[in-house]
Amino acid sequence: KQPSIRSNRCADIMSLQAMWPSGRSELKEKALGTVLGLITFAGAGGLLWRWRSQRARILNRPFALKDLAGGETVEDPLAELTRVVTFLQDVIIRPLDARLPGKPFEHDLLAFPFTPMVLVVGNHSAGKSTFINRLLGTSVQETGVAPTDDGFTVLQRHPTGNEVEDGPTLLSCPENRPFKELQRFGQPFWGHFRRKKLKLPEDSMMPYGLQIVDTPGMIDMPVKSESMAGGRGYNFLEVVRWFAKRADLILLLFDPDRPGTTGESLDVLTRSMAGLDHKFVIILNKVDQLDSSVDFARAYGTLGWALSKVIPRKDIPQIYTMYNAGVEQETNGVRQHKLPLEAFRQKREEVVQEVLRARTRHWDNVITATEDT
Repeated sequence: KQPSIRSNRCADIMSLQAMWPSGRSELKEKALGTVLGLITFAGAGGLLWRWRSQRARILNRPFALKDLAGGETVEDPLAELTRVVTFLQDVIIRPLDARLPGKPFEHDLLAFPFTPMVLVVGNHSAGKSTFINRLLGTSVQETGVAPTDDGFTVLQRHPTGNEVEDGPTLLSCPENRPFKELQRFGQPFWGHFRRKKLKLPEDSMMPYGLQIVDTPGMIDMPVKSESMAGGRGYNFLEVVRWFAKRADLILLLFDPDRPGTTGESLDVLTRSMAGLDHKFVIILNKVDQLDSSVDFARAYGTLGWALSKVIPRKDIPQIYTMYNAGVEQETNGVRQHKLPLEAFRQKREEVVQEVLRARTRHWDNVITATEDT
């Protein structure tokens, strides 16, 4: 029996050995098919991921580029320009700013919408509020020799009625998105920030769609550098810097009694408005208070010398010499002057025209700021 058993085992082994080559080839073919399937699937997945990545990088512009040379027109140029700049900043620049260390574009971006703005800056009793009242055609801002206003007041023409908005309300204004950035200056500043919507007389020179910011009168007192608040409870220099960078025109008013740049006015010119002198309209106001050409030359020369110390130019910047409308009228008649008041009146009209052109300058400044960014 043992030989028969051994012979059977040998036969089974020989049959298995005969069958092994065909089984091994089938396993190889299955393994090769599996590997090829995995490679194909991975390749297809990679192509799909790459296609989606490239598609995600495609910028879907919310506007259509018009062929103006070919005769195409734009129905609302200002609205179209707003969409273009908003797209460039919100979709392209802001994501880059968030990824780069230090956020280099954070303070250079201009959020939209934003109403064209004129910033009025000057020492106290320089005639800022009086000039604004004459422009509005009604007495809105308090005037006086002593400081009368300690806050930033936004003045804007409104078609229906008068309305005053406080700081917290104005920070969430949908018409001016950038006002929300002022939250970083804290609650002490919010209490010194407001907007007055005014229903003005029909003959008012103030146009719709323009806002004028009346600032606190700068005080010619030494400000301690270690005190960032400067005695106001908030960072006055940084707040002025914020408004100055977003303003389309900056009126700098000086009066003959204080034509120099000392104290707080010096800090504002050297720190808050550094690099923004292209927006300046420098005004020597109240020249009607001067009695002679000698006094006028002395005040004009003092102001020019003081400005040369803070504005890095070889030539003296243009200084508009004027006085506010209506001050030449007195109860006893017309005041007699030895100075050419008619020339000063013409300069005042030039300043008013610069203010009215601020809406046009607004879009020029927007384009320039976008290109620089």
